[in-house]
Amino acid sequence: MGKSYADEQFELYFEKYSKQLEKFCAVRLEEASDFAGDCVQEAFCVFYRKLLDGEKFENPRAFLYQTANNMMLRARKEYFKNAKHTKNLDDAENVAVYIEKEVEERIEPDDVDIDKAKDVLLSVLDDDERRLYQMKYVERKSLKDISKILDITPTAAAKRTSRLRAKITNSITPVLSEFRKGGS
Repeated sequence: MGKSYADEQFELYFEKYSKQLEKFCAVRLEEASDFAGDCVQEAFCVFYRKLLDGEKFENPRAFLYQTANNMMLRARKEYFKNAKHTKNLDDAENVAVYIEKEVEERIEPDDVDIDKAKDVLLSVLDDDERRLYQMKYVERKSLKDISKILDITPTAAAKRTSRLRAKITNSITPVLSEFRKGGS
């Protein structure tokens, strides 16, 4: 039992259960269903690490469902914790749409260049954050794909994405204030 065994088992069970598991998570997460894919990825990461450690599973399906359930509990807790702070933003995935809506409500549309507002907002990000933003929110890459590109675990990619969302969300208000004042 080595890496090749772990890889083989991972691929077999990922192919067999990932779609069912994602549906299960989406239904159980209800309004936080956007986290379903993340929960499935994290469950499979735990499964894979245990396979690499030489653990054998009598019932891999049950282990994956239980692990995904644990991930869902964390995701729901995080979702509701952050829901108070984000004012129903879709976790900053629709930042441009949110900015446009806020700008239209508070400033005459002819006074604002939405692309310029987005550029100002993205200017607060460093190069690595802009690269992550591009992959996640423009190219719509999965955490699994991002983790491969950045050579990090999917869990690390999820944490970086979460920190990026928080930074963008916290940056929206000052950008809007700047435009309200008539600044650049």
